[in-house]
Amino acid sequence: MKDKKLIVLYILMLIVGLALLFTKSSPTPPVVEKPVETKVIVTEPPKPKTQIVTIAVAKKDISERTIFTKDDYYFKTTEVDADSAEKYINSANEIDAYVAKQNIAADTFIQYDFIASPSSSEYIALSIKEGAYMFPFVISQTDAYLLKNLRNGDLVDLYVLYGAETVTSRTITEDKFVSPSRDFITNRIKPIIVGKKIIFIEPHTEDNLKSREKTVGEIQLELSNQEIKLLRTLMTNSTVMMYPSTFEENIDDGLILLSDKERTWPLSDRDIFSGTQINKLKGN
Repeated sequence: MKDKKLIVLYILMLIVGLALLFTKSSPTPPVVEKPVETKVIVTEPPKPKTQIVTIAVAKKDISERTIFTKDDYYFKTTEVDADSAEKYINSANEIDAYVAKQNIAADTFIQYDFIASPSSSEYIALSIKEGAYMFPFVISQTDAYLLKNLRNGDLVDLYVLYGAETVTSRTITEDKFVSPSRDFITNRIKPIIVGKKIIFIEPHTEDNLKSREKTVGEIQLELSNQEIKLLRTLMTNSTVMMYPSTFEENIDDGLILLSDKERTWPLSDRDIFSGTQINKLKGN
């Protein structure tokens, strides 16, 4: 009886052992840690706070509407804030013939915001004085040199080409002024409008040269109403020519008195000129 109990006990222990064997969980695999990536941080060198640049500087007080020439500015190499270096003008090509949009004091560093380009609509509005008009002067092929040598803002003088001729009819013989004279020797030129500013130069392109075979471009002048009246009247039956000006500054009234030397040229009450001024047409 005792032996049977032992056998039963052994069988139970065996069953419990087998149960534990099959129910035992499989070992957890070891955790493999990933290698830590090392990031290389590249830091840019600090930007310089200042920069050495060459800047256009006003040589004198510049009034609004002034067209810049080389007499109005000079270049200076200096140190400025690096963040603002790009706003300053550093090339003559970026200021010559441009117009001042505001008054600029002498010794001021000139910025792009202070000026307007000749190709802009703002330029035309600023470069014409109050009460003045833009008048186109057509340039012929024989005067093409003007387009190559003159620039916006330059000054020009206008002359009339004329000469005296004797006209004989059945009843009377009289001297008359004609433009131009048929006799080269008697041809003269007389200044009629002087010291006038060029607003804009417009060469003719290849596309429109066919329709303007005898002209090469136009020069837009700043003229007063009275100056235009004289010029247009002369152009109806005379030859008017343009030359670079002999005056250093723009003359508000280009219809000035003749100099003593010019007074010695032929004058006549029958001419379109008066004896004292060139700004009066007969009957005007």
